[in-house]
Amino acid sequence: MITQEQALATADRWLNGGAPAEQQREVRHREFALGWVVWAAPPPPERDPVTGERRPPAEIGAACGVVDRETGELSVWSSVPVEEVARAYEARHAERVRRSGPPATGPGNTAVATYVDPATGGEVSLFRLSAPGLPPAEYQVAAELRRLGVPAGNVVAVHTDLRPASLPGGYPAALLEQAFPNAELSCGFPYGIFADERAEGVAKLADHAERTAALAGQQPPPRPCRVPAPRPGEVEPAPAVRDVALGRRVAEAFGAVVRYDADDVAASALPEAARSTLVWAGLPAEVPLFFVADRPKAPPAGGLFADLRTHLSSGDAELDPQLLDVLAGWSRIGSDGLCVVAVQCNDHDGRAGSVWAVHPRTGSGRYVNASPSAFLRSLEALVRARTALPGLDPYAAGAVVASLQGELAAIDPDAFHKESAWWSVVVEQMWHGLF
Repeated sequence: MITQEQALATADRWLNGGAPAEQQREVRHREFALGWVVWAAPPPPERDPVTGERRPPAEIGAACGVVDRETGELSVWSSVPVEEVARAYEARHAERVRRSGPPATGPGNTAVATYVDPATGGEVSLFRLSAPGLPPAEYQVAAELRRLGVPAGNVVAVHTDLRPASLPGGYPAALLEQAFPNAELSCGFPYGIFADERAEGVAKLADHAERTAALAGQQPPPRPCRVPAPRPGEVEPAPAVRDVALGRRVAEAFGAVVRYDADDVAASALPEAARSTLVWAGLPAEVPLFFVADRPKAPPAGGLFADLRTHLSSGDAELDPQLLDVLAGWSRIGSDGLCVVAVQCNDHDGRAGSVWAVHPRTGSGRYVNASPSAFLRSLEALVRARTALPGLDPYAAGAVVASLQGELAAIDPDAFHKESAWWSVVVEQMWHGLF
């Protein structure tokens, strides 16, 4: 078995060899069950020396490699998407995939807040650790400081193992910025907006946890072992659920439910299937960290079921008029804590009725589900899984998360069709032990 550091050293020798420093290429990587996919970061666009116009770099479509976790050997693969390389390598070594170990969640995250005690004037440190089924560590710290009555201005610093995420599942980075505007924020390892950056940060944190355990003479924690998310067609689709039956399930799963008047829904641009779900099944009033439904008695800017052009134009967002014209084809139904949760009403890409999370400042969107019905069923599965997680060891938690992945893919085969999709990043963070 080799470490990630050794794998990257192998990749660097392959990509750069004895090249001069100015010709050295940055090594990028993605960890998977059997090793690491490695490749060179693409060079920036070049400029024509005569015209000054930008042109593609001379080197395009370079091959990538796989460094094997067990042997340390590097094999070269054609330039195709990283996920395809990992799947092809696993298919070639199917027997090793089966014996690579049971699913296991990652090391989680620690948050440490330093604040000035209002009673004594002295500095105090507060520690909280994330774990499967619990809120993110940043949320735990904020809740405890509120319980203690510590003014936000007294919090002078917050340090986390992993950089606070700007992702669905609570958006902890936004929480810290809003809750503690005077605090100095720091972190030990990266956890960025791209999956490979997050995998790198978690791998480094896992290595650190192993070294710490060894120095203390303790048994190291289980190495994270993530099961790849099912691709479209790999899981038997779940049977359809009628909206009335779904309404009963929603009430049992979430308690407080917002159901909408048929006249209000009829006045919207929502597709008929979405209207039926909102009237007969409704939406959960709140799923902490993940969703808050719009309420008829307190409608959002622009009104209940407003199209996103109207809604976002009513706020502080300054978006391109052409982008706003595109967003006019989506109707708002709620929020995931930062992004607007909306239903696509037009059918220009064959996804009429699908649910998206749209960033209010950029207008960019993440695919969530194929329909409000699929979204409800997926939230129900999420809540059921998270209820089962607290107190489980990494192996037992990994089995629950793997089962949830399969259930989500059965509800909506496209739930994981991109690594940037909403459910992809939510479940990824669950694999990392963040909530």
